[in-house]
Amino acid sequence: MSKPFVLHAALLTLLLAACRPDATGSGTAVAASSQAQPPSWRVVLLGDESRKNVLRECVARNVCPAGSETAFVLPPPQATAAQTADTAQQAALGVLVVDPAIGPLPVTREHIVVARQADVPALAVLFTQSDALDDKDLLELEIMEIRDLLNSYEMDGEHARIYVGDQGLQQLLADAAALAPRPQPSAPLADSRSLHGYIYNLSRAEGGHALSAGDSMDIWIGGQTVRCKLVSPQSVADGETPEVRLETEKPLAAAAGQRFLLQQNGRLIAAGVVEDAE
Repeated sequence: MSKPFVLHAALLTLLLAACRPDATGSGTAVAASSQAQPPSWRVVLLGDESRKNVLRECVARNVCPAGSETAFVLPPPQATAAQTADTAQQAALGVLVVDPAIGPLPVTREHIVVARQADVPALAVLFTQSDALDDKDLLELEIMEIRDLLNSYEMDGEHARIYVGDQGLQQLLADAAALAPRPQPSAPLADSRSLHGYIYNLSRAEGGHALSAGDSMDIWIGGQTVRCKLVSPQSVADGETPEVRLETEKPLAAAAGQRFLLQQNGRLIAAGVVEDAE
């Protein structure tokens, strides 16, 4: 993991901790859309592309019971950051699927940010294809790296459950069955069109870029995705953590302390916290 990424991740955690009393990653969302919420899923599979096949292949090899796939939900194919957040906000647990021979990919890091902003209570890790690793020390290094990565976003990497290979997947299925559905907040909020808050603008290496006043983007917050524009400051360099004001094209339900995502062309560019909504 590169030093610039560690620095940026640390800045993000400081930003979120400063703006929200519950910075442990264990709380539920402060607010939700006034619209009806879809069913609450227990576990969402995130991380690299192997997440799409891991359960299906496990069932096909008679390692996992038939029908195991129904215990989990995946973001839609080619999901935007907002669509991934829509799925994640229903989950009581997020599971990052990682190939230990490759390690965390950029999408893994993006999904950690998305899960945090969607207030997923906890993240676990499923390492696939562990049997292909002859060097068990390498697996241990991968486990240390993913724990450090989760810690950098205050997602409790030290205590995150780590599942390895088929045996780990079987244990994950058992643990998933014991999870209670995540409670969904139901209280409607006043509609707002102007948000004041703080963001972490992703670095260029992470897929972010400099922003200027007047730039249009999508904001995701509490299951709502609307178009918005940056009103202030005049410019935001990639990797910065500034105070910002955003104006939305349509009213949305928002409240102080709520986390949000910003995306352009479906890709995550920034994460932030609402200071106040008008």
